[in-house]
Amino acid sequence: MLPARHLSPVLSLAALLVVGCGTARASGDAAMRHDLWRDCLNRNFEIQAVLTERELAADAAFRACRDTEDAYLSALAGSPLLADDDVVRARPMLASRFRAWLIGGRG
Repeated sequence: MLPARHLSPVLSLAALLVVGCGTARASGDAAMRHDLWRDCLNRNFEIQAVLTERELAADAAFRACRDTEDAYLSALAGSPLLADDDVVRARPMLASRFRAWLIGGRG
């Protein structure tokens, strides 16, 4: 289990993403970049999944969409509700959620 000092920023980011998306959507930039990243992942995954295993297809999609991921995380880092290091620490959590979403059938 993560120490409490590491858990708080992750929970802060999770709260922003799950509950507080209205704040991100109000700015428009973070929501737009999130949609672009998700669409890039989905599109690249669909192409790669025809050619290889789903796990490898997910990895390839993440490599192909690194620029859109960086743009999304930069938009999140600009939020007054988050410190820059909150986004850095939450990046693996976001990636694992999207990877599970891709492999699990995006349902």
